[in-house]
Amino acid sequence: MRTKTGVSLLVVGALLGMPVMANEKPSMEFQDLMKANGALAGPMGLRAHVMAKDYMALANDGALLKANFAKVEAFFTPRKIDDAVAFARAGGKAAADLEAAAKAKDEAGVTAAVMAVTPTCAGCHTAHRERLPDMTFEIK
Repeated sequence: MRTKTGVSLLVVGALLGMPVMANEKPSMEFQDLMKANGALAGPMGLRAHVMAKDYMALANDGALLKANFAKVEAFFTPRKIDDAVAFARAGGKAAADLEAAAKAKDEAGVTAAVMAVTPTCAGCHTAHRERLPDMTFEIK
């Protein structure tokens, strides 16, 4: 009887602990990557460059975002988090479109690409980022 109770408690404890163990504290490299993406997409990055019609800066932003989204995809692929991989691929495509449109000085193309990049970040963060009480984040 004690063995059954002990095993049952062990199984229940393991099952309850699984969601907690599934979260992952992002490495400093991954945190820096996310901060870089935030700065690129922020008011001093894409938004300012769009307003100024600074196509050279926008092409650079697109190239950097494309490289960063490739790193994000590489992070999530071995973890088999398919929707995060899809968000990263969509972001990478939008960033490549931004780079191409900026090089062509295609204002409509730049606008469309910027509108496509931003939701990929928000969608992935909503699905896979959890704010902790100490104001840091974990990947869920």
